[in-house]
Amino acid sequence: MFPLMAALWLATAGAAPLGQDPTDRIDVEARDDLLTLSWSDTEEQLKGSIRPATPREGEPLQVSLQVGSFEGEDFDGPLIITLREEGASHGQSLTVKKDALHWQATFVPEHDGPHLLDVSFRTTRHKALHAPLHVKASRLPLRLGWGVLGLGCLALLGYTVRGLLRGERPGEPSPPVDTPPAPAAETPAPPQSALTGANAPPAGEPPPALVESGAPSPDSAPPSSTGEPPASS
Repeated sequence: MFPLMAALWLATAGAAPLGQDPTDRIDVEARDDLLTLSWSDTEEQLKGSIRPATPREGEPLQVSLQVGSFEGEDFDGPLIITLREEGASHGQSLTVKKDALHWQATFVPEHDGPHLLDVSFRTTRHKALHAPLHVKASRLPLRLGWGVLGLGCLALLGYTVRGLLRGERPGEPSPPVDTPPAPAAETPAPPQSALTGANAPPAGEPPPALVESGAPSPDSAPPSSTGEPPASS
């Protein structure tokens, strides 16, 4: 029994030496605000990035990939990209076509903890690659965030209804506005004589100003040209 177990252990060790990564593992390295991805075999190579460098629960995760061929034509087929929790058989999966330069996809992790980003495509054979990721907990708990968002919507709805109730109802006439009457125009007082009361001359006498200036009295008529006194009336 022991020789058989030793033989199996040696065969396994020879097939996959200790410390050697499997050929389907994508290397992940943190750089500034992103994670770089790299993988290659004898036929193709894969390069890409993941933003942000710290994936978080409930926040968008942007994946950008490039696949090149060492020999022959460049690969232009679709990629199947999947984000799943480590140990789970299913997750968020997208079939992505190539744009001008890249294959791009966006995921939103639903839970924190270790995840795997799977990339599969077919050239000469089917290839399935895996990039390990660690998703951190959200800065704000997800349920609390939805609660705050719900309260904000309710408050906005309440203020809107309150404003509508305080405003005028549709079709209701506006109350008349009292306009104060315009003030009546003042009638100018007639001019008064400068000589009033005791200073006024008796009726029928010329004003003193005319007497002093030597002006003829209105009762006296000028003599006629013939020298005769004017006929008395």
